[in-house]
Amino acid sequence: MKNPEEIKLHIRPRPTETVSIKIPTDTLESLQKIAAIRDMSVEALLKFYIGQCLRQDLAKQFSGRKFL
Repeated sequence: MKNPEEIKLHIRPRPTETVSIKIPTDTLESLQKIAAIRDMSVEALLKFYIGQCLRQDLAKQFSGRKFL
């Protein structure tokens, strides 16, 4: 069999902004436990959760629209 062609993923850096939020201590502890299980940082886990829910909400918002 031939080796599959290499696919290179080019991720464009996007502008970011720092946001500060207050999270209840017990919630932060839960986030730390889940992040450790997933072998990721709490910041990465929060970004994952935000991105996942944001995509769901945007999909719901646009699913009812009609495009001409």
